[in-house]
Amino acid sequence: MSLNLRNYTKALYGLDAVVQRVPDDRWSAPTPCDDWTARDVVVHCIGVMEALRAQAETGKVAMVSTPEVGDDLLEAWNTARDAILEELDNEGVLARQGNYWIGPGTVDDLLGFALWDPLTHSWDLATATGIEAAGSDELAAAAMPVIQSMAPILREMGHLGDPIEVPDNADSMSQFLGLTGRDPA
Repeated sequence: MSLNLRNYTKALYGLDAVVQRVPDDRWSAPTPCDDWTARDVVVHCIGVMEALRAQAETGKVAMVSTPEVGDDLLEAWNTARDAILEELDNEGVLARQGNYWIGPGTVDDLLGFALWDPLTHSWDLATATGIEAAGSDELAAAAMPVIQSMAPILREMGHLGDPIEVPDNADSMSQFLGLTGRDPA
């Protein structure tokens, strides 16, 4: 198992730990993501997982869309989570070359980039629903160099907010959140 796969999997399971615990009456709670409810965040994450799975399978760019998830959000989440993990478990998939969101590279490279999405949205969803977030300093430290290098483009595309200043001695997760435009305080 590569480090990128290990980190992505940890972040995905961290997000899953939050998704599975959201009370039924909190799905409409506003999140730190402008104009998104808790449900909207999970639907977005399902779309990201579906696009990531398609890229891993084909080696071609797949854009994130807003999937139709029906009434059973948890079933849709569980299906998408299992599908991406199953695809990433296929022999040789990490070495598959392709032209992905990040440009030419391997699926393993793509996972190094994609790590930031479940890590960030785990915090967003936990904050919105009053659940303890499942992020870690280790994952945040792994995601920061990628986000730092791509922050201007991601901000221009509306994927990141303006950075929030955090103390220099703050933990890695707080620094990561500040970089993504979230106030860890």
